[in-house]
Amino acid sequence: MTQPPIVFLDIDGTLLPLGPGDRSRSVDDPRAWRAQSNPQLAKLPRAPGYELLRLGGELVWATAWGQDANDVVAPILALGRLPVVDFDQDDDVPVPGGLHWKTASLVRYAARRPFVWLDDEIRDLDLQWVEAAHPGPALLHRVSPTSGLTADDLAVVQAWIREVTGPPAPDDVPPPLRAIMDAQYDYDDGRGVDFEPYPELEPVAETGWWFRHWTGNPDVTGEEFRPFGSDGGGGYVCSWIIREGADLVDQPVVYLGSDGDVAVLAADAWDALWFFAHGFGMHDVPSEFEQGEPYFKPEPERVVRAHAELVREAERLAPGRRRPVEQIVAEAPVGLPDLRVWVDGLCR
Repeated sequence: MTQPPIVFLDIDGTLLPLGPGDRSRSVDDPRAWRAQSNPQLAKLPRAPGYELLRLGGELVWATAWGQDANDVVAPILALGRLPVVDFDQDDDVPVPGGLHWKTASLVRYAARRPFVWLDDEIRDLDLQWVEAAHPGPALLHRVSPTSGLTADDLAVVQAWIREVTGPPAPDDVPPPLRAIMDAQYDYDDGRGVDFEPYPELEPVAETGWWFRHWTGNPDVTGEEFRPFGSDGGGGYVCSWIIREGADLVDQPVVYLGSDGDVAVLAADAWDALWFFAHGFGMHDVPSEFEQGEPYFKPEPERVVRAHAELVREAERLAPGRRRPVEQIVAEAPVGLPDLRVWVDGLCR
């Protein structure tokens, strides 16, 4: 399948849980309801934004909020700007009595593509009509308006998407990154390397979610970073896609800490392999330093031991790149934009 299924998202009663009468008691003016000042927005849970991106579908707003969904709700969920179904386009299209006002528009928008519709107002007639009118697979999943979207709802959707599309194909991880990701690291109560590699590169959609949170910028996509591991505090080790036209293996490797600290660890994946092989980790490279001064100083309590498995892999894959770790780190930022300045320019 060349395109992923569409996931149509409602807001009221779906992403935004509503108890009986909540809307009418809160505000009577629809414009006030769809504004950032609406107190009910405090009920929006943050986690579903991340979980929705993990589903593997193309997220599309299907809500009376229209573009206000992008201006008000998307930043809270760190979803970025999503396409919006224009229901006004179908004002003159006749529909059977009792059919939901969104149903025909969603089938038109899907244009034969598989789709999921998450809404609290789906009825049996909508199910029957879509089954007859839409030639592709479709999942119309009713969400409880009291609880809003739950982990159980997401599990149903994810299972359906996996059945329709099959498991996602893993990224082609270059050998030096694969060696780093397959190795095991000993934290040793803070004296070792605090690094938890991922089994695969993090999907770009997930990276975008946390990068929007990290920068406070709803417009960033996170496409400049491919995380392949993290520390116990939620910081990320990533390939930084900054060299135009270069393959992933030739991109610098950087650290983005959960508290906003950043560091360039290695000029490329080959140097990163030797960096970890020497027994060092991202916390050994301070975030701030004066250019030209020695700054590679692990904490005194650190016990630095060469990683025997990675040394063997580095000698096999990149024997000509072996250098002292001090040299690897000192040469890492050469020719690159200042990572601190670059990141600060994206923060809001």
